[in-house]
Amino acid sequence: MSQTAMDAAAFTEMKELMGESFNEIISMCLQSLPAQLAEIESAIKNNNVDTLFSVTHKMKSSCGSIGAFGLAESAGAIEIISRKGSTDIPGQLINDLRESTNQVISILAAELK
Repeated sequence: MSQTAMDAAAFTEMKELMGESFNEIISMCLQSLPAQLAEIESAIKNNNVDTLFSVTHKMKSSCGSIGAFGLAESAGAIEIISRKGSTDIPGQLINDLRESTNQVISILAAELK
């Protein structure tokens, strides 16, 4: 992973632009990220390339919109592999995805406090 899970400047900019509705987006992300990670892990385990592609694509897009560029990058790397019809994801890549997801969840949870 070449960048941090969350870009602080982009996150702050989105927060300022969106105002109070940003908290709603954070809440949705806090609900969806753990579920998406679980779906990705299950799709890899069950060799379900369609689900893997769909969920990593959604994760990449939603994370990019809140400044979680490192997490979006990890999801995007898995998306590329699944687009080629494979669920053979390198262990380091799934570990990066888990780590980035947990970092983003921690940052978002702290923001809501």
